[in-house]
Amino acid sequence: MVRLGIRHLLIAACLAPHAVTAQIPAGRGERGERGGADDSALVVIGHAGLPADSVTRAQLRRIFLARQRFWPGGLRIQAVNLPAATAVRERFSRAALGRGSRELAGYWADLYFHGTQPPPVLASERAVLLFVERTPGAVGYLRAAALAALLPARVKRLLVLPP
Repeated sequence: MVRLGIRHLLIAACLAPHAVTAQIPAGRGERGERGGADDSALVVIGHAGLPADSVTRAQLRRIFLARQRFWPGGLRIQAVNLPAATAVRERFSRAALGRGSRELAGYWADLYFHGTQPPPVLASERAVLLFVERTPGAVGYLRAAALAALLPARVKRLLVLPP
């Protein structure tokens, strides 16, 4: 079972939309008008204080498979997922990790017995945005349309995964 602090869960579940305050800087590869990316694309976001301004798909894969645990400079990576049953999580898993959520279940089952747990799961895209905004080292993903609806926020746009 993945443990996530009560504080983070309460922050993600209870904060009002006006608590999010600054604009998201543009990253590479955005298209369309709303939110700087095609609304059906997935946007990988990171905490505003990250030492990196972008990530490659290879880095993203290492991060979400718990093979890379620290950012350059030593800051601990705090990756978060959406629930496995959601279409957004499935799209992300296939686009970034090359496997679907069901296929990854076996991967995590093997690692669990070696003491490695998968990234925590947050209930909504809003919860992911709030967690990433408030947690140094955090990285997550959401739909470009959801990001546009939740603007403004103090996060970095690290990568856009096309639809």
